[in-house]
Amino acid sequence: MIYSIHSKTCFKVLTLLLAVSSAQDSAKLPFGPWHRLSESPIISPRGSGWESAGTFNPAVILRDGKIVMLYRAQDKSGTSRLGYAESIDGVHLTRRAETVLSPEIDSEQDGGLEDPRLV
Repeated sequence: MIYSIHSKTCFKVLTLLLAVSSAQDSAKLPFGPWHRLSESPIISPRGSGWESAGTFNPAVILRDGKIVMLYRAQDKSGTSRLGYAESIDGVHLTRRAETVLSPEIDSEQDGGLEDPRLV
């Protein structure tokens, strides 16, 4: 099964903040109303290596004017690693070819690493 990150999933936390804010007063939101930018996934599995079977559960943060994303990627044997991507517009991503974090110790080998968080 192949998984991919949709823009809705990518900004799940921000959507929650919007729901809380809109309950208070949506007219005062500094960023305006929310809408989906694309029906296509913003990041999908690729190649035959570490991110070939799935890409999911991203964490995003705004840093130095760029959107920085860490995401979980899974190979065809089911081992997860963390990947890095960045974007200026939140839709078009530049991904690093190598992982950010990969399983290294015995307790990480069965299934790998999962679900990054950024603060």
